[in-house]
Amino acid sequence: MSREIPAGSVSCLANALLNLRSSSDLNADHGAKNSVLNFMNSQDKSRFDGSEAWCASTNDPGQFLIAGSLVISEFVAIITQGRGDADQWVTSYKLRYSLDNVTWFDYNNGQVFNGNTDQYSIVVHVFPQPFRARSVSIHPVTYHNHIALRWELYAKPAESNIVQVGRTSIGDGALNSGSGHRETFRHINFDKPFNKIPMVALGTTQIDGSTDNGQLRYRVEAVNVSTTGFDAKFITWGSNILYDVTVNYIAVEK
Repeated sequence: MSREIPAGSVSCLANALLNLRSSSDLNADHGAKNSVLNFMNSQDKSRFDGSEAWCASTNDPGQFLIAGSLVISEFVAIITQGRGDADQWVTSYKLRYSLDNVTWFDYNNGQVFNGNTDQYSIVVHVFPQPFRARSVSIHPVTYHNHIALRWELYAKPAESNIVQVGRTSIGDGALNSGSGHRETFRHINFDKPFNKIPMVALGTTQIDGSTDNGQLRYRVEAVNVSTTGFDAKFITWGSNILYDVTVNYIAVEK
């Protein structure tokens, strides 16, 4: 993976754009608030004012950190780091994410990311496929001495792909001859994938054809709708001839 943080992205934790919660803390001095990348305590030797990382209370597979918001963002990269004041770090981890904080998805089918090999170095992973989410959770898989980490998430303001519009047409004269039931398909790819299968509505803007006894018989349907596109199905019947039909579409993610 690339180590270059994409231009135009912003560090979410350092800028307090996400709220933090942990599965457990070793104690109040080892909480999620200490998990921000490069976090350091006061270095005052006369008192202890917090560990330089989040530290889980137990070293078991159920430990995690969640960074969440009510706002949808497009996450593009993650950085991890070990505990600055002790010989502890996470050596591998998984990520999960959610759009509604109810339904959660494993990133890239449960991909295990390589973590850290020391306390201070940072490890950058830029996501080949950025994802849109309200919340992201990190789940340590393996660790050195104890589950402890600092991290940062980078995101870009999510471009709205809740609604997308476009246009298509028959274009090649596929229905300009014959009689009886005839149909043809045109595939449309959305400019950006939706997170959920959208509803698609079609509206005819132009028709070039000949009628059957004064009746213009045709229908256009959106079929095979997925998160990445759909097929526009053009249908006619009887003795109608369709030289071309142009339709506009609007796709709306619920």
